[in-house]
Amino acid sequence: MVETKIRQIVEKIGGLHYEFNDWTRTNATIDYTSLPVCVNVLPVSGKLSNKNGNLRDYPNCLIAFMDKAELDFEGAENEITVNRMKGYAKRFIAEANRSGLFQPITADVPYSVVYDFLDANLTGIAIELQLKESVGDCLDNTLNP
Repeated sequence: MVETKIRQIVEKIGGLHYEFNDWTRTNATIDYTSLPVCVNVLPVSGKLSNKNGNLRDYPNCLIAFMDKAELDFEGAENEITVNRMKGYAKRFIAEANRSGLFQPITADVPYSVVYDFLDANLTGIAIELQLKESVGDCLDNTLNP
């Protein structure tokens, strides 16, 4: 399961609370979450790859790295937090590549700066990438559970 693999990578990085949810539920619970936080947003699309009798999940992922921001922040102050969260995103990509759980991430990874997105005052970045499982499920096992 891709979500479990993402959780393992975030735990290996350390220093982040991990959340797997949609944005609405995350917004409702984020005030009770320790920060900084990695939010793995419930994927809305992806691909199932069927090669050589092995089904692999390739979800389109949105993973956000966020921390507390001052209520009325200045751009320079916010940039410090954004860069720190960008560091977590870089570590995530590097660790995902080291883990062998996914095919290597070699393409550019788009990101968006997020602030004033949730009710809580958080800022950071969200990366968009398709994580491709290295090992999937045997087609025979999928058809005959």
